[in-house]
Amino acid sequence: MQASAFSEFGGPEVVRVMDLPLPRARAGEVVVRVAAATVNPTDTLMRAGKQVAMMNGLEPPFVAGMEFAGQVHEVGTGVTTLVVGQPVMGLVNPRRPERGAQAQYVVLPAGSAAALPPSTDLVDASTVPMNGLTALMVMEALALPRGATVLVTGAAGAVGGYVVPLAKQAGLTVVVDAKPQDVDWLTRLGVDEILPRGDGMDAALRARWPAGVDGLVDAALLGNRAAAMVRDGGIAVTLRKANPITDARLTVRHVSVTDRVNDGASLQRLAKLLQDGVLTPRVAVRLPVQDGAQAHRLVEQGGMRGRVVLTFA
Repeated sequence: MQASAFSEFGGPEVVRVMDLPLPRARAGEVVVRVAAATVNPTDTLMRAGKQVAMMNGLEPPFVAGMEFAGQVHEVGTGVTTLVVGQPVMGLVNPRRPERGAQAQYVVLPAGSAAALPPSTDLVDASTVPMNGLTALMVMEALALPRGATVLVTGAAGAVGGYVVPLAKQAGLTVVVDAKPQDVDWLTRLGVDEILPRGDGMDAALRARWPAGVDGLVDAALLGNRAAAMVRDGGIAVTLRKANPITDARLTVRHVSVTDRVNDGASLQRLAKLLQDGVLTPRVAVRLPVQDGAQAHRLVEQGGMRGRVVLTFA
């Protein structure tokens, strides 16, 4: 099978198409023929050698990629929830001997894949598992009652774009910061208040909520600057340990999607939210697997509103 892979760490130029053995399903596993897999910032960090401490014992070539969509190719013994030919989306931790999702075939526990309706756009679906599950974990960590206010920084980004509709569904008042070019998109998502990004953000929020909002989802990694806009005793959810919030007034919780890659029930919930139109995937660029290096370049450049997706024939 073909895979977008690398044998040494470095810049995007180390990524190339390699032929690797076709994986086989063991008990409790499935093999999925991948139609599409996203390229994310965590993949560029892996390729650049910034996750070496998490890759002990792994041998090159390495294949990045956490999320994908495709069709079940093989079912291992004991698997009763999925059948060959079933469209699925799924999630893996690429820092494992079985490698990641940016390959024509990927093997994973059956509980790490969720069934999809036959009509699902698999490129769209490939963008949901990682950031969608992160968004579900964020909502669980917030645990705010209906009517509470939450500030979502970076709401126009990948995680924020899923947190906003889930927060609205939970009955929260959603406050966001935004660049002018993102206002229309966020308005369509149903946010309640859009703050100017930059120095006027705090003053604009305090004019509406003098004591501060009830909760924070810091998808933009603003840290304590954003935490200062939360009321005393409020809650803040962080997404990256390297960007901690240390505001002692708040309850601070950190979520990491790698803790839940086998959470089949949540993945199936995401599939239903996608089917019902609650979640709106955004694909910025579709590239064939042969353009893996270009995909890494685009992700590292940043600034896109939507995901970079590798497709497989």
